[in-house]
Amino acid sequence: MERYFAELEKNIVKQVIVSEVKPDGNFAETFMNGEKNYAGLGFTYLPEKENFYSPQPYKSWTLDEKCIWQPPIRRPEGLINEWVWDEENQNWQSVVIKTI
Repeated sequence: MERYFAELEKNIVKQVIVSEVKPDGNFAETFMNGEKNYAGLGFTYLPEKENFYSPQPYKSWTLDEKCIWQPPIRRPEGLINEWVWDEENQNWQSVVIKTI
Protein backbone atom coordinates (compact mmCIF):
# COMPACT_ATOMS: atom_id res chain seq x y z
CA MET A 1 0.00 0.00 0.00
CA GLU A 2 1.35 3.41 -0.96
CA ARG A 3 1.87 5.92 1.83
CA TYR A 4 2.93 9.56 1.65
CA PHE A 5 5.76 11.08 3.69
CA ALA A 6 6.96 14.66 3.98
CA GLU A 7 10.68 15.20 4.38
CA LEU A 8 11.22 17.88 7.01
CA GLU A 9 13.98 20.36 7.73
CA LYS A 10 13.25 22.33 10.92
CA ASN A 11 9.61 21.20 10.50
CA ILE A 12 9.37 22.75 7.01
CA VAL A 13 8.38 20.40 4.16
CA LYS A 14 11.19 19.99 1.62
CA GLN A 15 9.52 17.28 -0.46
CA VAL A 16 6.73 14.69 -0.35
CA ILE A 17 7.49 11.14 -1.40
CA VAL A 18 5.54 7.93 -1.90
CA SER A 19 6.79 4.83 -0.09
CA GLU A 20 5.39 1.62 1.36
CA VAL A 21 7.37 2.15 4.58
CA LYS A 22 8.55 5.20 6.51
CA PRO A 23 11.96 6.24 5.15
CA ASP A 24 14.96 6.80 7.39
CA GLY A 25 15.55 10.42 8.35
CA ASN A 26 13.26 13.25 9.36
CA PHE A 27 9.92 12.33 7.76
CA ALA A 28 6.30 12.70 8.86
CA GLU A 29 3.43 10.82 7.27
CA THR A 30 0.82 12.89 5.47
CA PHE A 31 -2.65 11.77 4.42
CA MET A 32 -5.20 12.60 1.73
CA ASN A 33 -8.17 11.53 3.86
CA GLY A 34 -9.42 15.04 4.68
CA GLU A 35 -9.06 14.64 8.44
CA LYS A 36 -5.71 16.42 8.41
CA ASN A 37 -3.99 18.69 5.90
CA TYR A 38 -1.96 17.08 3.14
CA ALA A 39 1.64 18.34 3.17
CA GLY A 40 2.93 20.61 0.43
CA LEU A 41 6.28 22.21 -0.31
CA GLY A 42 6.96 24.97 2.20
CA PHE A 43 4.26 23.80 4.61
CA THR A 44 5.06 23.62 8.33
CA TYR A 45 4.60 20.47 10.39
CA LEU A 46 3.18 20.70 13.93
CA PRO A 47 4.24 17.51 15.72
CA GLU A 48 1.88 18.07 18.65
CA LYS A 49 -1.09 18.04 16.25
CA GLU A 50 0.47 15.65 13.73
CA ASN A 51 -0.72 18.08 11.07
CA PHE A 52 0.62 20.46 8.43
CA TYR A 53 -0.26 24.05 7.57
CA SER A 54 0.45 26.20 4.52
CA PRO A 55 2.47 29.43 4.59
CA GLN A 56 0.51 32.30 6.15
CA PRO A 57 -1.39 34.10 3.33
CA TYR A 58 -1.72 37.42 5.20
CA LYS A 59 -0.23 38.79 8.42
CA SER A 60 -3.69 39.28 9.98
CA TRP A 61 -4.85 35.67 9.46
CA THR A 62 -4.62 33.11 12.27
CA LEU A 63 -4.52 29.33 12.41
CA ASP A 64 -7.59 27.51 13.65
CA GLU A 65 -7.63 24.20 15.56
CA LYS A 66 -7.46 22.25 12.27
CA CYS A 67 -4.38 24.19 11.08
CA ILE A 68 -6.35 26.16 8.47
CA TRP A 69 -5.68 29.89 8.08
CA GLN A 70 -8.70 32.03 8.94
CA PRO A 71 -9.27 35.72 8.13
CA PRO A 72 -10.18 38.16 10.90
CA ILE A 73 -13.54 38.72 9.16
CA ARG A 74 -15.57 35.91 7.62
CA ARG A 75 -15.71 35.95 3.82
CA PRO A 76 -19.07 37.16 2.46
CA GLU A 77 -21.05 34.82 0.31
CA GLY A 78 -22.09 35.85 -3.18
CA LEU A 79 -23.45 34.04 -6.18
CA ILE A 80 -22.02 36.33 -8.85
CA ASN A 81 -18.99 37.87 -7.19
CA GLU A 82 -15.71 36.42 -6.02
CA TRP A 83 -14.08 37.82 -2.92
CA VAL A 84 -10.43 38.71 -2.31
CA TRP A 85 -8.87 39.74 0.98
CA ASP A 86 -7.63 43.36 1.26
CA GLU A 87 -4.93 43.20 3.93
CA GLU A 88 -4.37 46.96 4.06
CA ASN A 89 -8.04 47.73 4.82
CA GLN A 90 -8.70 44.47 6.69
CA ASN A 91 -11.80 43.55 4.72
CA TRP A 92 -13.06 41.62 1.72
CA GLN A 93 -13.32 43.22 -1.72
CA SER A 94 -15.81 42.06 -4.29
CA VAL A 95 -14.42 41.11 -7.69
CA VAL A 96 -16.82 40.48 -10.55
CA ILE A 97 -15.88 37.46 -12.65
CA LYS A 98 -16.60 38.02 -16.32
CA THR A 99 -17.19 35.13 -18.66
CA ILE A 100 -16.36 35.21 -22.34
